[in-house]
Amino acid sequence: MSRRRIKRPKEQEEMYRKLTDRDEPGGIFSSFKDVFMLAGIVGFMNQKRKEVTNSLEQIHWNVFNSETDETVINAVALAETGDLTIINTDDDAFDRKITIYEEYAAGGLEYLYNQIIENPRYALDNYFDFLKSMEKEVSAEKKNLKDVLDTLFL
Repeated sequence: MSRRRIKRPKEQEEMYRKLTDRDEPGGIFSSFKDVFMLAGIVGFMNQKRKEVTNSLEQIHWNVFNSETDETVINAVALAETGDLTIINTDDDAFDRKITIYEEYAAGGLEYLYNQIIENPRYALDNYFDFLKSMEKEVSAEKKNLKDVLDTLFL
Protein backbone atom coordinates (compact mmCIF):
# COMPACT_ATOMS: atom_id res chain seq x y z
CA MET A 1 0.00 0.00 0.00
CA SER A 2 1.44 3.34 -0.97
CA ARG A 3 1.31 6.26 1.39
CA ARG A 4 1.32 9.71 -0.09
CA ARG A 5 3.04 12.70 1.40
CA ILE A 6 1.10 15.04 3.63
CA LYS A 7 0.31 18.44 2.14
CA ARG A 8 0.69 21.82 3.82
CA PRO A 9 -0.56 25.06 2.24
CA LYS A 10 2.13 27.11 0.52
CA GLU A 11 0.88 30.30 2.17
CA GLN A 12 1.42 28.80 5.64
CA GLU A 13 5.08 27.94 5.13
CA GLU A 14 6.33 30.90 7.17
CA MET A 15 4.10 29.97 10.12
CA TYR A 16 5.45 26.41 10.11
CA ARG A 17 8.99 27.71 9.92
CA LYS A 18 8.60 30.17 12.79
CA LEU A 19 6.96 27.57 15.02
CA THR A 20 9.83 25.10 14.47
CA ASP A 21 12.88 27.35 14.15
CA ARG A 22 14.87 27.16 17.40
CA ASP A 23 16.49 30.49 16.54
CA GLU A 24 13.07 32.18 16.57
CA PRO A 25 11.51 33.14 19.93
CA GLY A 26 8.35 31.20 19.02
CA GLY A 27 10.12 28.09 17.73
CA ILE A 28 8.82 25.67 20.33
CA PHE A 29 7.98 22.66 18.14
CA SER A 30 10.46 19.99 17.07
CA SER A 31 9.06 19.32 13.62
CA PHE A 32 6.54 20.33 10.98
CA LYS A 33 4.78 17.05 11.77
CA ASP A 34 4.23 18.15 15.38
CA VAL A 35 2.78 21.49 14.25
CA PHE A 36 0.60 19.70 11.68
CA MET A 37 -0.81 17.28 14.24
CA LEU A 38 -1.72 19.97 16.77
CA ALA A 39 -3.08 22.30 14.07
CA GLY A 40 -5.37 19.48 12.90
CA ILE A 41 -6.78 19.05 16.39
CA VAL A 42 -7.23 22.81 16.77
CA GLY A 43 -8.98 23.02 13.40
CA PHE A 44 -11.25 20.11 14.32
CA MET A 45 -12.16 21.54 17.72
CA ASN A 46 -12.97 24.90 16.13
CA GLN A 47 -14.61 23.31 13.06
CA LYS A 48 -12.27 25.19 10.71
CA ARG A 49 -11.38 23.45 7.48
CA LYS A 50 -9.43 24.99 4.65
CA GLU A 51 -8.85 23.29 1.31
CA VAL A 52 -5.18 22.79 0.46
CA THR A 53 -4.79 23.98 -3.13
CA ASN A 54 -1.11 24.88 -3.37
CA SER A 55 1.52 23.13 -1.33
CA LEU A 56 5.27 23.34 -1.02
CA GLU A 57 7.46 20.77 0.67
CA GLN A 58 5.31 17.92 1.88
CA ILE A 59 5.73 15.89 5.05
CA HIS A 60 6.76 12.26 4.52
CA TRP A 61 4.21 9.82 5.90
CA ASN A 62 7.01 7.72 7.43
CA VAL A 63 7.65 10.37 10.14
CA PHE A 64 4.16 9.81 11.53
CA ASN A 65 3.62 7.26 14.28
CA SER A 66 0.90 4.77 13.39
CA GLU A 67 -0.01 4.17 17.04
CA THR A 68 -0.43 7.81 18.01
CA ASP A 69 -0.59 10.14 15.02
CA GLU A 70 -2.63 7.86 12.79
CA THR A 71 -4.99 7.12 15.68
CA VAL A 72 -5.72 10.84 16.09
CA ILE A 73 -6.15 11.25 12.32
CA ASN A 74 -8.54 8.27 12.28
CA ALA A 75 -10.52 9.70 15.21
CA VAL A 76 -10.95 13.09 13.54
CA ALA A 77 -11.93 11.53 10.20
CA LEU A 78 -14.39 9.18 11.90
CA ALA A 79 -15.94 12.00 13.94
CA GLU A 80 -16.21 14.14 10.81
CA THR A 81 -17.79 11.52 8.56
CA GLY A 82 -19.40 8.98 10.88
CA ASP A 83 -18.24 6.42 8.32
CA LEU A 84 -16.39 3.46 9.82
CA THR A 85 -14.86 2.58 6.44
CA ILE A 86 -12.71 5.72 6.67
CA ILE A 87 -10.37 3.89 9.04
CA ASN A 88 -9.86 0.99 6.63
CA THR A 89 -6.31 0.38 5.45
CA ASP A 90 -6.91 0.70 1.70
CA ASP A 91 -5.47 3.63 -0.28
CA ASP A 92 -8.85 5.27 -0.91
CA ALA A 93 -9.73 5.38 2.80
CA PHE A 94 -6.23 6.63 3.60
CA ASP A 95 -6.50 9.46 1.06
CA ARG A 96 -9.95 10.46 2.36
CA LYS A 97 -8.92 10.62 6.01
CA ILE A 98 -5.64 12.41 5.25
CA THR A 99 -7.45 15.01 3.14
CA ILE A 100 -9.85 15.69 6.01
CA TYR A 101 -6.98 16.08 8.47
CA GLU A 102 -4.92 18.23 6.07
CA GLU A 103 -7.88 20.59 5.74
CA TYR A 104 -8.39 20.79 9.49
CA ALA A 105 -4.66 21.41 10.00
CA ALA A 106 -4.75 24.19 7.40
CA GLY A 107 -7.82 25.65 9.11
CA GLY A 108 -6.38 25.40 12.62
CA LEU A 109 -2.83 26.58 11.98
CA GLU A 110 -3.54 30.31 11.82
CA TYR A 111 -5.43 30.20 15.13
CA LEU A 112 -2.68 28.12 16.75
CA TYR A 113 0.03 30.40 15.39
CA ASN A 114 -1.70 33.54 16.64
CA GLN A 115 -2.13 32.05 20.11
CA ILE A 116 1.51 31.02 20.45
CA ILE A 117 3.20 33.91 18.65
CA GLU A 118 1.03 36.51 20.39
CA ASN A 119 4.15 37.49 22.35
CA PRO A 120 7.04 35.40 20.95
CA ARG A 121 9.27 35.79 24.00
CA TYR A 122 6.63 33.99 26.04
CA ALA A 123 5.78 31.35 23.43
CA LEU A 124 5.99 28.42 25.87
CA ASP A 125 3.76 30.20 28.37
CA ASN A 126 1.36 31.12 25.58
CA TYR A 127 1.33 27.48 24.45
CA PHE A 128 0.59 26.26 27.97
CA ASP A 129 -2.21 28.83 28.39
CA PHE A 130 -3.59 27.85 25.00
CA LEU A 131 -3.68 24.16 25.96
CA LYS A 132 -5.42 24.99 29.24
CA SER A 133 -8.02 27.08 27.41
CA MET A 134 -8.63 24.24 24.94
CA GLU A 135 -9.19 21.88 27.84
CA LYS A 136 -11.84 24.23 29.26
CA GLU A 137 -13.60 24.60 25.91
CA VAL A 138 -14.24 20.90 25.52
CA SER A 139 -17.75 20.19 26.71
CA ALA A 140 -20.40 17.50 26.41
CA GLU A 141 -22.10 19.37 23.57
CA LYS A 142 -19.00 19.68 21.39
CA LYS A 143 -17.33 17.04 19.29
CA ASN A 144 -14.62 15.67 21.45
CA LEU A 145 -11.68 13.49 20.47
CA LYS A 146 -11.67 11.69 23.80
CA ASP A 147 -15.20 10.37 23.19
CA VAL A 148 -14.25 9.26 19.68
CA LEU A 149 -11.10 7.53 20.93
CA ASP A 150 -13.08 5.85 23.72
CA THR A 151 -15.51 4.58 21.10
CA LEU A 152 -12.68 3.22 18.96
CA PHE A 153 -11.01 1.36 21.81
CA LEU A 154 -13.97 -0.13 23.71
